[in-house]
Amino acid sequence: MSAALALAGVHPPAPDVGTIVRHELGPLTAAIDGGLYPDAVLRNLGAAGAYAHHGAGTPEGLVAAVEAMAAAGAACLSTAFCVWCQDALAWYLARGDEAARSRHLTAVAGGARLGGTGLSNPMKAFSGNEPMALAGRRVAGGYRVRGRLPWVSNLGPGHPFASIFALEDGRRIMALFEAGSEGVAIAANARFVALEGTGTYTVMIRDALVLDDDVIAPDAAAFVPGIRNGFVLLQAGMGLGLARGVAAMMRSDERGRRDGAALPLGAEGIEDRAAALWARVAEATGHHADPSAGAFRETLRLRLDISWLALEAAQAAMLQFGARGYLEGSAPFRRLREAQFVAIVTPSVKHITAELARA
Repeated sequence: MSAALALAGVHPPAPDVGTIVRHELGPLTAAIDGGLYPDAVLRNLGAAGAYAHHGAGTPEGLVAAVEAMAAAGAACLSTAFCVWCQDALAWYLARGDEAARSRHLTAVAGGARLGGTGLSNPMKAFSGNEPMALAGRRVAGGYRVRGRLPWVSNLGPGHPFASIFALEDGRRIMALFEAGSEGVAIAANARFVALEGTGTYTVMIRDALVLDDDVIAPDAAAFVPGIRNGFVLLQAGMGLGLARGVAAMMRSDERGRRDGAALPLGAEGIEDRAAALWARVAEATGHHADPSAGAFRETLRLRLDISWLALEAAQAAMLQFGARGYLEGSAPFRRLREAQFVAIVTPSVKHITAELARA
């Protein structure tokens, strides 16, 4: 039917995010869990607008971006995490300097170029938890940068990613790098218990040239407080999407629902908690540009509560499925491993609780 329409000069509408998740992503979840990087799915999600909602920074746009990510996360957290990486990169570019924005944002927001966010180390460095991994020096037309980032995701040859490097005078620069370009090598040197299909690599940067036109923020210390709430709020789609998918899986399990009726947390309880957290996310998006430490702490508290829900929901599913959940390749066990990743991705539960304790 589509071919006949195309021959007649009539093109059917592009698939929406939900259609892509059901028909393209759903059948691939086991393969992705085994290490398949869902390149085509991610590009199609971009063509469907999944990475463009939040560019203007409106509360409605941020909510729409989180919802698109949650739709993917209900089926596959690996893909939802890659969606977040893409969203975060678009988020930085949309708020950064004009030169980098005009060179890269359209392709990133549309999914034509897939890319990552190498801000795990810089975010920890800004909190005083570890030193900056990248160092740079000024040269004609840009900077020469050296260092190593242990885990950067949604990468492959030619994929851009953002990170921050420190100069000798203490200034910190956020800029765009390209995986596989001269001086920017990537290597897979670990195998993960979950999210193996996320294009996660160690990045070795050896005297790579970063052009001035690829600088996102010449003063990252001033830039980060304005983007960090959005950076964290966008992650809500991972944990809430996983909770949504777990609840649906539990509802479809008639045997487990009957035998586990007395368990403390079931599908309805998960859905109720997720709905309350969705309301908090929607409210928080209205304050995403607030650079104050107090506003960021509130964002972190919300992110922490979403992590707990993801962990407790996945645990509830394992309890309901019982021994069936312990079979190799079972969906409940995959969701349990994925939920643990929600809790350790930056900002992790450990990082958040330490930050809140200091306050």
